[in-house]
Amino acid sequence: MVDILRKKHALFVILLVTMTLLSSACIQKPGGEEPTVSSSTNPEDNDGLSFDEEQKYGTDPSNPDTDGDKIIDGDEVHKYHTDPLKVDSDEDGLTDYEELFEYNTNPLDVDTDGDGLRDNVEVEKGTDPTLEDTDGDNIVDADEVNTYFTNPLSQDTDGDGLTDYAEIFTYNTSPTTEDSDGDGMDDSAELELKTNPLLEDTDNDRLWDGEELVKYHTDPLNPDSDDDGLLDGHEIVFETNPLKVDSDRNYLVDSDGDYLPDGYEVKIGTNPAHDWRYKYEEEAFKAGLSKLLRKEVSPVSKQFMEYNTTLDRAWAILEWIDENIQYNYTKLDLIEEMVYNWSTLSGHERELYKKLTRLQAANDTIYRKSGICGDYAILTAALLLESNISPVYMLDINYKDKEVGHNTVAIKIDSEYFVLDQHLPMKPIGNYYWDSLRAEMGEIANVTFYIIKLDENGEPIIYSNWIWTGKFMKKKAYTMTEKDIDFIIELTKQKFLELYPDYREDERLKQNAETQLKSIKSTNETTKMSLPSGFTKGWTLWRYYEYFALYYHPAIGEKLIEDYWPIPAFLKDNWKEVIEQCDKFYLIMDADENNVIIIKDSTGDAFKIPRIVMVMEIAK
Repeated sequence: MVDILRKKHALFVILLVTMTLLSSACIQKPGGEEPTVSSSTNPEDNDGLSFDEEQKYGTDPSNPDTDGDKIIDGDEVHKYHTDPLKVDSDEDGLTDYEELFEYNTNPLDVDTDGDGLRDNVEVEKGTDPTLEDTDGDNIVDADEVNTYFTNPLSQDTDGDGLTDYAEIFTYNTSPTTEDSDGDGMDDSAELELKTNPLLEDTDNDRLWDGEELVKYHTDPLNPDSDDDGLLDGHEIVFETNPLKVDSDRNYLVDSDGDYLPDGYEVKIGTNPAHDWRYKYEEEAFKAGLSKLLRKEVSPVSKQFMEYNTTLDRAWAILEWIDENIQYNYTKLDLIEEMVYNWSTLSGHERELYKKLTRLQAANDTIYRKSGICGDYAILTAALLLESNISPVYMLDINYKDKEVGHNTVAIKIDSEYFVLDQHLPMKPIGNYYWDSLRAEMGEIANVTFYIIKLDENGEPIIYSNWIWTGKFMKKKAYTMTEKDIDFIIELTKQKFLELYPDYREDERLKQNAETQLKSIKSTNETTKMSLPSGFTKGWTLWRYYEYFALYYHPAIGEKLIEDYWPIPAFLKDNWKEVIEQCDKFYLIMDADENNVIIIKDSTGDAFKIPRIVMVMEIAK
């Protein structure tokens, strides 16, 4: 019995020793888990983290700087709260060490100073990543770099004596250009002299502010420095002294300041005491289209003389205007304010509005590169007359239910009137009625025509004027026919072959073209088709134009097709690339009865505009 007790006691002692050893040593847990380390044991790297912490943060207990960023793991965890496993905790392009010990930035914030620029970008650009406004100009660094493109290290980027802040928020000048309006005077100098740093010609006398001060010594704030009725700019043109009244004693005085000397106005039959620019009427046509003022645009009109026909020449003029002159919506707003508020305006306000909204001479519109409808009309007519296109028809348009009307110009081609209104293409007069509705300009109530011709001295004469009602005008509208479409197809083929003479029309492609046309009409997409036998590659080229039928007229058909649609499409890079890979084609075109735009006026009358679809199969 005693032996049994002794054996049990020995077994208990062995079990107790075994359990003690297991509790103080590493063992492999069931299931293949990683071994754990007693919290009472310190790691070998002496980085300030216990084994439990090293395991918690995934650091290397044998390496005091797991991520190699020159900061020991313990400091990263306890002192800086950075990631001990990442060299760049906030991933801003700067290491934690650089942020803490070189740039004094926050290693946990990509934009320490909150100015919108990442810390690494600030370091690259030389700005202070701890200051949102490095140069102290009241504009944060990010806005300087990304919005205003100014120098975040300089309060005055362009060195014109004005801070960037003042230029942007006070004067609206350019902080990157010392001379915002390019008139030869620094912005700060203009402000000191009280000229406008945003206008190259503050007093609108046709001399730049810099020229007035440096070259001519005239007053940039006074359009007529000697108060003799002639603008300083005109005196330079006429070679008179802008600082002396009637310097050559030839009585060349412009009493109404409308660019025409009094003696000249008497000669051409206009009123020397009345500024023609205040109203679109006969006086304006005789003065604004006078030989003296047309002379100012002759350098531009010379380029149009290379065209042999009236159509080609007028088209080129309208194209030039379309590309070079912008619509002045600010001036339009002023006109509408003046018209709608006229009864409430004081006499002084009325005069101010009238001056701000005056018609421009043709060369003024070219000089300013902007204008409104009356300015466009004077410029268009001047270029037409100076290019030997006569007569021209000045149109004064009134709309139903609108107080503000419209002005434009027309010419005759093959006995038909075509309107040249700011943009290509020119439009048949009747179709222009419907186009005005389409463009939401208004429903035309009536149009006054003034026919302008030149006399033997080159001065304009108003031969007659008459009025068309909108009802009469819309009767002149031209509607495209099947015959027109056939003409367009044949002419398009002809022009295409002139561009690509190696091509031949191939009937084998006809069925594909017809099928694709049908698909486009119904789905607005092409359908997948196989090439006919004998071809190895091919493409379907198609295009439509919604308003082609609105602008088409046989008198301008060839020009419209060649310069507007569809011929220009054949020269586009994406089409040209595939066209040059083939040598056979088949082209068809048709009005799309599934896609028709209907324009209606107040009487219920309507004008239908089917879109015209062209499909061309090409193959090799």
